[in-house]
Amino acid sequence: MVAIEVRRIPMNSGIRWIRKTTAFLIFLAIWHALVTNNVMVPLMFGNLPSPVDVGKTLIKALGETTFYYHIAASFVRIFIGSTLALPLAVLLGILIGRTAWAEDFILPILDSLRPIPQISWIPVAILLFPSVEGSIIFITFLGAFFPILVNTIAGIREVNPSYILAARSMGATKWQMLTKIYLPDAIPNILTGFSVGVGISWMSVIAAEMISGKYGIGYYTWTSYTLMAYSETIVGMITIGVMGILCFTFIQRVEKYLLRWRLEG
Repeated sequence: MVAIEVRRIPMNSGIRWIRKTTAFLIFLAIWHALVTNNVMVPLMFGNLPSPVDVGKTLIKALGETTFYYHIAASFVRIFIGSTLALPLAVLLGILIGRTAWAEDFILPILDSLRPIPQISWIPVAILLFPSVEGSIIFITFLGAFFPILVNTIAGIREVNPSYILAARSMGATKWQMLTKIYLPDAIPNILTGFSVGVGISWMSVIAAEMISGKYGIGYYTWTSYTLMAYSETIVGMITIGVMGILCFTFIQRVEKYLLRWRLEG
């Protein structure tokens, strides 16, 4: 049997941009048609605001300083929570991935806490922290912590054994093994966990702001719904999506920079 090699044909970036734009316009057209025709089966699309109404509301919101304050507040919370979670999760992941005692003493406790949804931690966070801000940041911390931890453990355990044997044969110290072998090989896993963790942090901070916040894009979205300003609710959802995309894009750029040696190789 002759093996047939299938190669992906490179496509012009302009064509891809046109396809993406066309898909987005089709989505808006379908949305507009469902709303304007008051389609109520199988879902009640007629209750939603139209894309035109949402666009007008978005333009109005972009001219208000308060809207940017809500965005900045959520960004700061995500940044602080994720930044605190990253080094701690990586450190514990390395310990658990490399030592049996950490796997026996620390991992069972973390495994029992990991399945608990972040929204369930909100009452506990309110009791633990003297301020609402501290409790919200704690929720974002938890959202980022566990994905980073799990991926770090996997990355440490999946290091190529040949690299380990080669480094030991050349007399590498434990510190050299960690910084030259384990961490470089585990960075893709760590960044994948960080990317997933940031996404979960966004979901966590939105829920926390809806319940106990006084500002933030989650608070803006929920307050708009309670006031039946549904166009503003959709604007809040769109804003959350755009903010998430910006975070993921930034993480991807960092990953490319840290792993540029692989591309050069």
